[in-house]
Amino acid sequence: MQDFSNQTIRLPIAPSVVSYYKLPTESKLDYPAICCFVALGFFLDDDTYYTNLKAFRPATDYHFSATGEVLSRKRYFDWHYTPRSVSFKQALNEFSNLLEQIIERETANKKIVLPISGGLDSRTLAGAVAHRSDVFGYSYQFENGVNENFYGAAVARALSFPYYGYTLSKGYLWKVIDQLAQLNGCYAEFLNPRQMAIYGQLANKGDVFLLGHGGDLFFDSMGVPDSFTEGEQHQYLVQKLIKSAGWQLGQLLWEAWGISGDFREYLEDRILFMLRNIQIDNANARLRAFKTEYYVARWTAVNLEIFKRQLPISIPFFDDEMCRFICTVPEEHLVGRKLEIEYLKLKSPSLAKIPWQNYYPCNLYNYEKFNSLSNVAKRAMIKGQRELKKYVLGKRSDTRNWELQFLGKFNDEMLRFYLLDKSFENFLPLSLVKRFYEKFKKNPVQYSHSTTMLLTLSLFNRNFLKSES
Repeated sequence: MQDFSNQTIRLPIAPSVVSYYKLPTESKLDYPAICCFVALGFFLDDDTYYTNLKAFRPATDYHFSATGEVLSRKRYFDWHYTPRSVSFKQALNEFSNLLEQIIERETANKKIVLPISGGLDSRTLAGAVAHRSDVFGYSYQFENGVNENFYGAAVARALSFPYYGYTLSKGYLWKVIDQLAQLNGCYAEFLNPRQMAIYGQLANKGDVFLLGHGGDLFFDSMGVPDSFTEGEQHQYLVQKLIKSAGWQLGQLLWEAWGISGDFREYLEDRILFMLRNIQIDNANARLRAFKTEYYVARWTAVNLEIFKRQLPISIPFFDDEMCRFICTVPEEHLVGRKLEIEYLKLKSPSLAKIPWQNYYPCNLYNYEKFNSLSNVAKRAMIKGQRELKKYVLGKRSDTRNWELQFLGKFNDEMLRFYLLDKSFENFLPLSLVKRFYEKFKKNPVQYSHSTTMLLTLSLFNRNFLKSES
């Protein structure tokens, strides 16, 4: 734990790292916080596993005493929605200039390592550095999975970047799981950071990672009426954030740990309290601010450590200037990813012509015809070919991480090794773990979230709790 004595710490508006500080109180497990973590997949607000350990909040100045205690804590920025009277063309021009200025400032005279996917964010960044010759692109996909390397190769080919497409083997998680636990501190579940499968293989490819995290959040609408009431916003968040199986597991842990009160009421009240900390009238802007303030800061940022341990990182969409810019853009200019789409059309038509994974086989010029009769027929043919491989050739095309890491004999053996570890009993009832493991075996789709959360708690127990006892 870093010593913050006599220091003033300023946290960015959208942090790319989660840092923690200690309170001068006894160290105890924060069981209510852990129950919420299980239900959601990320810790709420400044919660951690311990009552005396807190996460730094975004956009806040902290002042520490000579003995390392927090003397004061003050926000220097609050999310707001103050739309300017600007045309879409003007907003696009401002976005283009700002994005390119940030990238130039953070990557000048450095060789860029650019992860590329089938979405818009990495492609937008590729467009911004299309004029540079010092870019290495890469992507990854699973064996017999969705052909994500198709998009990475297409982007690199269009811009003449050096490129490599990685193919990740099923069950790669078990080879790196303890290392991942040390990197993210078990503050995020273990299935989503696929970049862990190629950890250490990119450090010699360049000087800085250029990452597109946050673009899909900042440059789109939340898809609700702008006039949504606070009650409707609260229910929207409750439905989006709370995982059914996670809530079930959290409820039983709440009871097993003897916590008073109703868990569901406690969790929903905390979400409402956090929502009320954001004073914005427009519903879409308020929900976007909520996700950035709490979800990005406590979920996305945790696994960015995997990149940072290899090379420095640049995340243009997290930049303070970009955050302030977003607060002034009218919502109608953000709906449907319009800024990124039009930026790519103007900056690099060749990139805009590459299919958009969410709307395959359509690209940025014709994605609005995704549900046309001809495109529906194409998608039906593609699905038929996928089913043929699955049932006739015996080749699965699993696309969900839990299928690739939890299904099959070897995966099951490893899952049982961690979940049924006898030392786990010191942390939570092993009978409860067994119950949820059996639920997963019977209904893996519904109980995949609770399984990965139990796996995360098991790794926390093995890597951190056992070392303290």
